[in-house]
Parts: sequence; structure tokens; C-alpha cells
Amino acid sequence: MDPSFTQEEIPSLQGAENARIILIALFSLTVYEWVITLDDEMKYFWTGSWGMSRILFLVNRYLPPVISLLALVCFSLPNPSVQPVPTLNDASDSLQFCKRGIQSIFVTGIVALGVVQAMLVVRVWYLFAQSRLTRLAMIAAFAVTNVLSLYFAIHAAIDLDITPDLTKFNIRGCRASRPPRFWRLYLPSLILHTVLYCLTAFRALRNRRVFKEAPILKRLVRDGGFFYFVVFISILFTAIGSFLQQYPKINVPAIYSNFTVATTSIAASRVMFSIHSLAAKLGSDSAWLLNNVELSRVPWRQGATEGEIIVDRFRRDDEDDDDDDDNDPDYSPSVSMSMVSLKTSRVGRWNDETW
Repeated sequence: MDPSFTQEEIPSLQGAENARIILIALFSLTVYEWVITLDDEMKYFWTGSWGMSRILFLVNRYLPPVISLLALVCFSLPNPSVQPVPTLNDASDSLQFCKRGIQSIFVTGIVALGVVQAMLVVRVWYLFAQSRLTRLAMIAAFAVTNVLSLYFAIHAAIDLDITPDLTKFNIRGCRASRPPRFWRLYLPSLILHTVLYCLTAFRALRNRRVFKEAPILKRLVRDGGFFYFVVFISILFTAIGSFLQQYPKINVPAIYSNFTVATTSIAASRVMFSIHSLAAKLGSDSAWLLNNVELSRVPWRQGATEGEIIVDRFRRDDEDDDDDDDNDPDYSPSVSMSMVSLKTSRVGRWNDETW
């Protein structure tokens, strides 16, 4: 480390290096995730009609890597102002490039999180097809939380200061001030995710007997719990790190590593793959699966053929004799119940075997 740096500057530079390393790791993880799930993406999202769910998925799939790549350009490449014969205009252009680049990262990061939230809102939207009030409340909460996050992001971007006096030391990448109260950008997102997961859990668990035999609701609660855990940990890291202004080695990576955007994007893609794989297994599409989740309120199970559903219903054993017995004055009803299976197939094929 150059001896010209003060003791206060050294931890900040170390924190910036930590942020750059985390950025490289997250970008590598995103590329790896894309490679291993490309077959599923082509299978579920490259064919068929276009809809809101598909558009949101593809934006979430490709926008966060672009943001990470922009961050790597800002924080990893040699500073453009370091020239053999630097001029005042060179330094000014470099500062403008750094400032606009980091400002874009702040704003597009919130947009990327908004896309993830929109994916979840659409998913919960289908679960409450009969409740207009719940749907309107979700849309209102989505709009308010995203407007707040975007406002805080723009405010942090406007107040951003680029450090110009490090260029003479040939420091790689841009260096900027640490925005105060950076945690405000992600707090509305955490509140919205909490509300959406509570709605999903309420929808699934309000009938526990049915929940035990409902693979759709089990999958929704399982995936929703996993996703909420990822969101909670990511935002917790960013929020706590942004509080620790006196510890730049933690504070700088929490603000500039793009950790929350990258992790929530990967988790959201996994949730979408999960629901589409279940829909494909049941011989339907994801919209039908979620919109007809009322089917999970009755006892049903998968048939022997893929895409076949067997619904069990209770039948009165005396119901076939009702017409004759109604004319008998000495008849006293004794009702017993038995269970019969109604079979339906969505694959155009009938199979009498059930399990």
C-alpha cells in the first residue's frame, strides 16, 4: 500500500477491493447458473405465447448480469484518467463516467428488484382470483414500495461524490463516497416480500387437512419460504453493512457489491423453474395451475399416467335409491358414506390404474 495514504483511507481501499472480489464472484455465479439452467429456460420460456410472466422472467434473467457487468467495468478497469500525460479534461471525463456509471447501478438495481417483485405479485395474483380486494391491495403495495425505493435510489445517486484524488496513485477503477442510510433502498422491498409470503402461506395453510395432500400448495409454500429466506439474508447483509460506516471493509461491499440484486434474481429464476416444472408434470401451464389452485381444496392425487388427476369424493350409499324410497311411508333413512374416485386426464389417454 502506498505510504501516501492515511490510516483512514486504507480500510476504505480494502473495502473497495472486497467489493470488487464479491462482484466477480457473483457475476461468475450468475453465468454458471445461466449455463446449467439454459435447457429449462429454452423448454419453458422460449416457446409458446408471450405473456407477462414470460417477459418478467426474461428481464429478470438478463438485466442483473448487465448491472453486474457495468459494476465490474466501473470498479475493475483502470481509471480512464490515468494517462501518460493527464489533462484537466481527461480527469473531468473520468469523474463523469464514474459518477454516471455508479448512479446507473443504483437506479437499475432497484428496477431489477422491482421486476422480481412483479414476478411474485403475478404469482400471488393467480392465487387470489376470487378476491378483488386482495389483488388491489397487492398492486397498491407493489406501487408504493417501488416508488419509495426508487426515490431513495435517486436521492443516493444525486448525492454521490466521486473521489478524484486517488487517480494519481494508479488505483484501478472508480472510487466514490458511501451514501448514508443506504438501507432505505431495500427496506420497502423487504416489507413487500414479507406481505407476499404471508399471503401465500395464508392461502395454503388455511385448510391444513387439504394442505397435506396438495402438492401445488406444498410447492408454493416451500419455494416461497426458500425465496423469502434468500431475500431476508440479502437485505439483512446490505442493511447491517450500510449501518457500519465505521467499518469500511464491510460497509463498502454492502453498498457496491450488487449482492442483493444478484442473489434475489437467481432465487426468483429458480422459483419460476420450479412452478413450471410442476405444471409440466401435471400436464398444464403455470397460469392454469395457480389460477385453479382451488382444486387443492379437495382431496386429489396424481394418476398412473403423467397429467392424470384423480379426485376423491364422498357419496351417500343410499343416494341411488332415493327416488324409490321417497314413495315408501315406512322408510327411515340411514345414511352412510363411501368414497369414490373420479378420474380425469389432461393428456388424452385413459388409464384405470390409480395410486
